[in-house]
Amino acid sequence: MFLLVAQLTAVIGVSVAIWLQHRHEDLQNTGVETSPSARSLVEAAASTLQFGGIDGLKNLLQNWQKRPVLQLLAIDNNGKELLNRSYKKTSFDVAMALAEDDMHQRHAKQIKLSNGQSFLLFVPDDSRSYSLAPRPAEIKLYKGASRKASGRFPLMPVLGGIVVSLIFAALLAWYFSKPINILRTAFEQASHGKLDVRVANAMGGRRDELSDLGHDFDAMASRLESLLQSQTKLLHHISHELRSPLARIQMALGLVRQSPQKIAEFLDRITLEANRMDGLVGELLTLSRLESGAVQIKKETLALNQLMHSIIEDAQFEAASKNMKLCMSLDNDYTLHGQPDLLYRAIENVVRNAIKYGPNDSEINIACSKSIENQQIYIAVTDQGDGVDTLELEDIFKPFIRGNSGSQTVGHGVGLAITKQVIEAHGGHALAKNTIPQGFCVEISLPYSVT
Repeated sequence: MFLLVAQLTAVIGVSVAIWLQHRHEDLQNTGVETSPSARSLVEAAASTLQFGGIDGLKNLLQNWQKRPVLQLLAIDNNGKELLNRSYKKTSFDVAMALAEDDMHQRHAKQIKLSNGQSFLLFVPDDSRSYSLAPRPAEIKLYKGASRKASGRFPLMPVLGGIVVSLIFAALLAWYFSKPINILRTAFEQASHGKLDVRVANAMGGRRDELSDLGHDFDAMASRLESLLQSQTKLLHHISHELRSPLARIQMALGLVRQSPQKIAEFLDRITLEANRMDGLVGELLTLSRLESGAVQIKKETLALNQLMHSIIEDAQFEAASKNMKLCMSLDNDYTLHGQPDLLYRAIENVVRNAIKYGPNDSEINIACSKSIENQQIYIAVTDQGDGVDTLELEDIFKPFIRGNSGSQTVGHGVGLAITKQVIEAHGGHALAKNTIPQGFCVEISLPYSVT
């Protein structure tokens, strides 16, 4: 509706402008010169005739004939030009009408003398090269109908403009409504769970805001589809991880019924499986709170070397069972701002993960360094294991992703996911990479505290 009103307003404005221009051109093409210089000549000739008489005007016109100026005609009431020059009938008619029109008397004047003679003074628009005029008897007085017809409102141009405007408005409405309808249909499908719908290709070759909106919709749909698939996989993994200890508990209960004398042995097994389930549920709750932002980080200043020594001391027992050696290099005393228990758990997960997947009789290197340029502290934990497939590196921080090499290892696969959430909650990053020629490294970066 707004476009239609705007188009109609524009058409009416343009039509009025065209009409005024045509009216001005009609006035310019009537056969009488209407320029300022022509008006000056008419005024000068009228004054000369009034005060100098016919002879004075004749001398003036003869003088002008010798000069490169517009030529003024003086026609008496018998239709005879004062210097016997020819003139056009149309110019005479228009000059007569202009002389009788109070608004245009400046372009043509009729001067009446005391002896009863009158002269019509005007400058024809072809004053430099006009042909012979018809005889005076053939000259008819001006009829106002012809000029009135030229001033009529141009109805046809306005109607043509309206039709063109309607066609243009319809095309414009189709151009904008088509992508909007595509987007609306896509949103309806997405609201019904069909997230594989895409609209960018349907936009064609557009390069405007609606096309950008289509690409944004595709990105949103892809992201939602990926999140839903991740949630589905997560539920599948949780169900699988909980089902295994439940199956073992049910098996232990069945054996208890068959062999009541071994109840103490089976109760220990049931307790072990129950503790595993409790640990899994605890880790999932922690991960869920971190991902949802429900955990408020209570930061305090802590010494990194003290934190690292505490972690290594606790992990030393597990490393000793595999005859592994933990080697730490810490070139300076660093301080951090963070929640000590969360950072302890995040780094400990990485160290215990290296012990779990590293081979027996190997070394685990833990290197701590600082980058002044990036204002980051880097903690790199490197084992001498087989590493992870390159395609699995990006997913190694997702829950229940342990890679092909770790599929037979005891664990829930949630530790590195918790590590990533804790580190990012402290403004840092965690990445995993394989080392050459052999080994796997998890690098943690944290902003250091300037004291």
